[in-house]
Amino acid sequence: MFREGRGVGPEKDHIYLQLSHLPPEVLKERLPGISETAAIFSGVDVTKEPIPVLPTVHYNMGGIPTKYTGEVLTVDKDGKETVVPGLYAAGEAACVSVHGANRLGANSLLDIVVFGRACAHHIRDTLEKGKPHKPVSADLGAASIANLDKLRQASGSEPTAKIRLDMQKVMQTYLSLLARLI
Repeated sequence: MFREGRGVGPEKDHIYLQLSHLPPEVLKERLPGISETAAIFSGVDVTKEPIPVLPTVHYNMGGIPTKYTGEVLTVDKDGKETVVPGLYAAGEAACVSVHGANRLGANSLLDIVVFGRACAHHIRDTLEKGKPHKPVSADLGAASIANLDKLRQASGSEPTAKIRLDMQKVMQTYLSLLARLI
């Protein structure tokens, strides 16, 4: 729709959600969150004007493949699924959910409680008590910190705000699924 130029606004990148046909008392009672969000982020009074809505991802579930125990999975050189020893994921990062693939962000707490507990139980049941960590080099992580510092200190010609806006438009154009208020 938007790629075909059928959106509205200067860039034809959004649509309007019209709620003004509903009585103000209904909007106040049943849709207070939408009304408030539209006022704050779009400066729109939903009783009088439409809400600009931009396509985007509603919620993105984590993608780290895990077992129900929270153990992270990978694929070995032979293409077989295998556990990454000692690495666990639960909640936002993990791809398992008590809600399935269509969970909402507000429901993530249940996922971390259920699968965090599963991780803890698996670690408790399988960890060898008193086993020392493998030795690591004294400068472990220094290269990552140096890279982050290089990025933080960079002084390129493009303003951060422009890069962010360009990235946002690419995501909205090519990766949008549902809608959010703009």
